[in-house]
Amino acid sequence: MTMADIRHVIVVGIDGLRPDMINETTMPNLAAMRARGVSSKDHRTVFPSETRGALTALASGARPETTGILGNEFYSRDGSGRLTGTDTVHDWRAGERRIVGGMVTATNLSETLAKNGKSFAVVNSSGQGSFTALNWKGADWGQAGFNVRHPAIGFPPELAVDIAEQHRVPANGFDRGAERQAVAAFTDTVWPQRKPAAAIIWITEVDSASHRHGLGAEGMLASMRDCDAAIGNLLEWRDRQPEKDDIVIFVTSDHGHSTINEFISVGDALKQAGIAADTRFDNDIDVLYRKGRAPGFWLKQFDKGLLQGVFDALAAQPWYGATFTRAVEPGAQEGIIAGTLALELTGAAHGRAPDLYINLRGTDAENEFGVPGTSICDAGSYSGIPLGGGSHGGLHAVELAAVLIGEGAGLKSGGEVVASRTAIYDLAPTILALLGLEPAASMTGRPMFELLEDGEAVPAPVVKEFTAAIDGKVSRIIIGHVGERPYVDEADLVTERAAGMDVARVAELQD
Repeated sequence: MTMADIRHVIVVGIDGLRPDMINETTMPNLAAMRARGVSSKDHRTVFPSETRGALTALASGARPETTGILGNEFYSRDGSGRLTGTDTVHDWRAGERRIVGGMVTATNLSETLAKNGKSFAVVNSSGQGSFTALNWKGADWGQAGFNVRHPAIGFPPELAVDIAEQHRVPANGFDRGAERQAVAAFTDTVWPQRKPAAAIIWITEVDSASHRHGLGAEGMLASMRDCDAAIGNLLEWRDRQPEKDDIVIFVTSDHGHSTINEFISVGDALKQAGIAADTRFDNDIDVLYRKGRAPGFWLKQFDKGLLQGVFDALAAQPWYGATFTRAVEPGAQEGIIAGTLALELTGAAHGRAPDLYINLRGTDAENEFGVPGTSICDAGSYSGIPLGGGSHGGLHAVELAAVLIGEGAGLKSGGEVVASRTAIYDLAPTILALLGLEPAASMTGRPMFELLEDGEAVPAPVVKEFTAAIDGKVSRIIIGHVGERPYVDEADLVTERAAGMDVARVAELQD
């Protein structure tokens, strides 16, 4: 079979699913799919490892340095004095009007497929912002979309009415069983009416349960089982279709989770240092910051001395972690503040990027359920999540690790595991390649030809470590390169002694 023979590509996304938590007990359908198909050993998300930035990367085939969507909220340097949110459709539409260059500075699959006469559909059970990130301006391009939790934002209207009627969708959307309802809306209504060339079914329940219950808790495992049942329904449906030999299915996720072991306040640290900072620019505020796992800091007027003061206040804290500023010069690994790494290494150096990012400290310790990976968090959008709940957004290895499993027409089979690096922004170029279409000019990801039945193996990644030290604290980022393309593996903070001892670890990664 050639790529030209493949007519339909379906991506199923399980929000927040860690690849190391998939097993035959909790997710038997997905485990069996992995055993039959092909998977990526080292699939990565973007930084910040938050949903809306990751989903924009998925549907645009580019990292945040190109898309401009830097996580769930960011300051777009638009003079508004407030963070740009991505929670609702209104956030996206308002941003489109307010921000020079528009809300998203990359081309979405909706547009690319429409211009090639191909149908695209998104069905999800997550928030309005996630739906919009995946199908940005889809209604304008004549594509299809439905959100079983927020049915009022579906399009086109005729299809939305049919789904609501056929599946008895409440006016305020489904709560329980939403993951299976999302799959059913696609298989029973969207597919018969549209038979889209490409589709994304995104279900969010594992992410919500990880936040609320904690990684490995029964509430989180129950959600994994429910999502697996939805995947099982989709696979059974696929096997009944006359077109089953023309369908490729990928299952992926947008990020992993770490366990919150401490909450802190970056705002308090700056206040104690005498720096006027807040989450919006008022008359007397010099620094705007966003909270979360990787707080960002924007200066009202750039002043290297003030930026140094912000860095010094953070570096003095016990929760100080790997820190990033703009490169001191093009191509440099060091940032403009001594002791920081170049922001460009993270793939998030868009013009909207903060003047400084800090990746709050984490460890590889296990939580109470034996799941490794803990982290410190400034609550932000995680307010209401308990200590011990799941978090993401930073550069911990468990936050950047994501799922990629494929099965179907033209893909490798028999449980083959690809040992290159792949990423969420490689999916859109791969979808287009499978459909025989050229990528949009803004796509910087690559088609994952090594997943294909006749695809050549990709050489083992070249893993490089970049460091920047000050006062015995070493900011470190580890990046795996496939050809010229970088994939961030993790970033952390170590002492100079530990950094020297850890050379062997990097060599092991290269193996």
